[in-house]
Amino acid sequence: MNFNSSVFFLFLFIVVLVNWLLPQRSRFWFLAGASLFFIGWHNIESFFAVILFSLFNYFIAKRVSGKRALYISSVSINAAAILLFNFFSESIFGFIFSVSSVSFHVEKFIIALGLSFYSLQNISYLTEVYYKRMRPEKNIFRFTLYNSFFPKIISGPVMFPKEFLPQIDNTVVTKEKLVSGFQRLLLGLLKKMVIADRLAPAVSSIFDHSNEYSGLTTLVASYLFTIQLYFDFSGYTDMALGIGRMLGYELKENFNLPFRSASVSDYWRRWHISLISWFTTYVFYPVAYRLRSLKKMAAVIGLSLTFFVSVIWHGIGITFFAWAICHAIYLSIEVFTKRYRQDLSEKINDKLFKCVGVFIVFNAVCFSNIFFRSDSIGRAFELIKNEFSDFIPGDWLRDFIAPLAVGGHQLDKFNFFSTIILLLVFLLFERKINRISESVSFNVKYVVACILLIMTFGIFDSGTRFIYMQF
Repeated sequence: MNFNSSVFFLFLFIVVLVNWLLPQRSRFWFLAGASLFFIGWHNIESFFAVILFSLFNYFIAKRVSGKRALYISSVSINAAAILLFNFFSESIFGFIFSVSSVSFHVEKFIIALGLSFYSLQNISYLTEVYYKRMRPEKNIFRFTLYNSFFPKIISGPVMFPKEFLPQIDNTVVTKEKLVSGFQRLLLGLLKKMVIADRLAPAVSSIFDHSNEYSGLTTLVASYLFTIQLYFDFSGYTDMALGIGRMLGYELKENFNLPFRSASVSDYWRRWHISLISWFTTYVFYPVAYRLRSLKKMAAVIGLSLTFFVSVIWHGIGITFFAWAICHAIYLSIEVFTKRYRQDLSEKINDKLFKCVGVFIVFNAVCFSNIFFRSDSIGRAFELIKNEFSDFIPGDWLRDFIAPLAVGGHQLDKFNFFSTIILLLVFLLFERKINRISESVSFNVKYVVACILLIMTFGIFDSGTRFIYMQF
């Protein structure tokens, strides 16, 4: 049940309507049931998995306070679940069930589960209870809703328990929240269907084929993938936040104009904010604090370990390790050059310094994302090699436009360039568009414009699934 499918819109309409009509005290029961139905619709294995992990963590939390051995073992089980189901389950379960002749759809189970996101939530919940910063939840259905709330189950945002659980008894559905949530939902649909899904063929044309394209063509493809990833993931987040708001919940913002970052550290404060907040709270700060006597090296070690954990979360693979190494190097350089960069910014024009920083950061991120997107390290290095050889296309139509437009016909070129124009306009006026989507008053022009763009340029049945569903 994808967020951009007709079945989901029917489901959402029913859930929003019933939730609005129900008394406040009964809403969490209904939403827990609706969320489990949503998960079960995707596949039954995911339904049982989220219930199993909710029960496990619910009962462990009642006994974990101050008990170090129990805390470490329960956190380890949640962490091991990410490893087991993301990386080892296909081979393990595939072997077991092939021997026993029992059918088990492992791949469907892994992809649909969303376990990587709610396992992090469970770890933070157990940690907060263990250190007595909060009391364990008394109601199993409230805790199940914390894990399974359908707007955030697949790709977040990751919510700390103190950010979500207190909202359950205080949900208020107002006309303003319905309007603001609906407008935010439209923004997410536009990002996903009009821009991200229209960029997907151009990105796949370069990344998934072994042709030796010109350096400029490969460079533009790396730019387009980074932009596609942003519109795809931030589009999902906009939809999740919009749906949550229509149901009376405020979910955490996940993006804050990341392409306007003048440093890589600033970029990571603006990109996937909820996940970075989790890693910072539970990995970086504890490590950096313990090693604080090492001063700058403490930060470097903390950053390196944080990205190592991030690799495990995203998926153990050499391409993800290469991606993480890139960012660990970027951030380490920033740690050791902080004073120099501050002095330089005072000597030259501040706006010029920021523009140069934005340019460098964007290119650095796009370079690292070549590893993130490539299906093998060999393919990644092949693309990087292409960027530094024969940079200018010999034939612009054949070597540049046709590969990126996935064809050289007039319609192919129109589709490609119209997408480029749309994304450039969006990025240029992004702050204003975001502000309009957050408005509590119904903006007729905005709503009509979004619907017209989606109906005219949106990719429907052939659209790609959300990229972060794989994590």
